[in-house]
Amino acid sequence: MSGNSKHTASVSLGVMAAGFAGTLFLDGTNPWIGFAQSGFEAGLVGGLADWFAVTALFRHPLGIPIPHTALLPKNRDKVSKAFISTIQNDLLSKQSIVDKLSQVPLVIKLLRGAQEQLSTDSAKAGIAAISEFILQQVPLEKLAAYGEREIRKLVESLDTRSIVNALLEQVYSRRYDEKVFDFVLDLAEQLVMKEEIRNRMGAMAAQALTHLKTNGLMQFALNAFVGYFNEEKLGSLIQQFILSGIEGLRMQENTNRKAVLQSLRFWLDNPAHRDNIASELDAWKEQLLTQFQLEEKLLELLKRLHVRALEWVREDGYAEAYVLPFASRIIQRIESDDELLNKLELGLREQIGRMIEANHHKIGALIQENIDRFDDETLINLMEDKVGKDLQWIRVNGAICGFLIGLVLAGVKLAIG
Repeated sequence: MSGNSKHTASVSLGVMAAGFAGTLFLDGTNPWIGFAQSGFEAGLVGGLADWFAVTALFRHPLGIPIPHTALLPKNRDKVSKAFISTIQNDLLSKQSIVDKLSQVPLVIKLLRGAQEQLSTDSAKAGIAAISEFILQQVPLEKLAAYGEREIRKLVESLDTRSIVNALLEQVYSRRYDEKVFDFVLDLAEQLVMKEEIRNRMGAMAAQALTHLKTNGLMQFALNAFVGYFNEEKLGSLIQQFILSGIEGLRMQENTNRKAVLQSLRFWLDNPAHRDNIASELDAWKEQLLTQFQLEEKLLELLKRLHVRALEWVREDGYAEAYVLPFASRIIQRIESDDELLNKLELGLREQIGRMIEANHHKIGALIQENIDRFDDETLINLMEDKVGKDLQWIRVNGAICGFLIGLVLAGVKLAIG
């Protein structure tokens, strides 16, 4: 309670009491003294009455337990419940809160507020610190083990027979078998064209002819042929024969080429052969998973990535160069998409509405909890401090109004008498 207002109220009451007491010892036949005495008397009565009324709100006047005094302490629970009910159900009702929030573009304000805060130096430092902390918490060993299990499951679940069928379909549709055949022909041509290969073929042919045994005229002709063709000539002859055959196999309409490709496709289309290829792939797949030590390789890779990521987030311009532009693009994307913005706004309002519905009763509980923390005396002093100033002016006004009314009544009596 304001000391100045209480002092003023006491002074006004003292003035009325002193005026009334002083006029008692003066000549009452004097009209002016009679007017003054009536005014002071009425002012004293009004001031005392208002003092009694104001005091009776908070405590017993003069400590005397007069009935219907100390109204607030006696009715503390009732007043508290009425106060809480007014705030919870009228001033801060669920609907009033929801209606007020509906007038505010919550998502836009949140996004722009976040964008402003992210541009501060403290936010940038916080982003870097949080990023580093998150990276430090990553369980690399568990991730490697999990990755190894998932990759193993994926590889083991592959249907190699379907893969072989799909692969051969692509080979046929894109004519990869012909391209492979041409590649083999090119490789064979390169090998045959080499001088050492040519000489080796000639030596092998000469040796084979030397050891060939026939009878009579055939032996004579063979010896003459071997005598005429030395190893170099035989090698060149064989080389030209092979090169001529390769050149013929390159022609698309060549009968031998078609026969070779047809035989190759016939072999590949054989279900038994396809099953054998699939079985070989399964064995190779299992062998690869066992020998590759996938978990160790994944852990090694994750450790390298982890070190690089930590170096990255520790760079001076990490937040400003990477995080803030990314966040700004996300915010701009949301703000420019009216449909997305409306969905977010409706979703946020719905969540807030649910929170208000679930927690609105806690407003009254919180107020009640804070009121219960005070004893009667503390609560009365608190209320007097907040509203006592105006209540003490009631006392002042009562004394002044009583004084004026006393003067009016004295004038009325004088007029009648």
